[in-house]
Amino acid sequence: MGPPKDSKFFLTIFIAYLMIVFGLTFVSRAVSGTNFPLSAVQSGSMEPTIPTGSLIFVQKVSGEDLVAGDNPVGDVVVYYFPNTKITDYFLFSVYDPTPWSHRAIDKQEINGTFYVLTKGDANRYPDQSPLNPSSWVPMDRVLGKVVWFVPYLGYPFLWIKNPFVVVAVLIVLIILIILPEGEKKSDKADGAPV
Repeated sequence: MGPPKDSKFFLTIFIAYLMIVFGLTFVSRAVSGTNFPLSAVQSGSMEPTIPTGSLIFVQKVSGEDLVAGDNPVGDVVVYYFPNTKITDYFLFSVYDPTPWSHRAIDKQEINGTFYVLTKGDANRYPDQSPLNPSSWVPMDRVLGKVVWFVPYLGYPFLWIKNPFVVVAVLIVLIILIILPEGEKKSDKADGAPV
């Protein structure tokens, strides 16, 4: 059995996909308390705990509630860098560069603000200087903690970030929509019943 010949089928699938993505994003933002509720793990710095390509769900956390400690005790936090460009698109927020998800191995309160020392489970050294708590990540740059993840489900999110993949998918969709229409026109021209 070949692909469906009706372009409405592909359009319906595409619209249903968009509705699912927007609905999931809206609900996850409301439940998580953060504008960055879902993310895909791009590197192996948290392996084997969280594999590359995993889809992570992020929940807002306060400095008081954050648990710091070595693996597996400390919370895995998602944080962004000081000069990060943040752009909001209705239900989506884009961070450039992409935030990191590393374990909170220590925290300290300085003048009423919590600072977090982070480290990837697979990394040898912490991300900041352990001897200088003021160089640690302040809680206002912590988007939240990872509350669960699904291995490999993050790969589609990573592929969408690649402009070549997006262009290739659009070309394939256009071909799948135009090709059946072209066949219908040629059938009509041949006098065949439609």
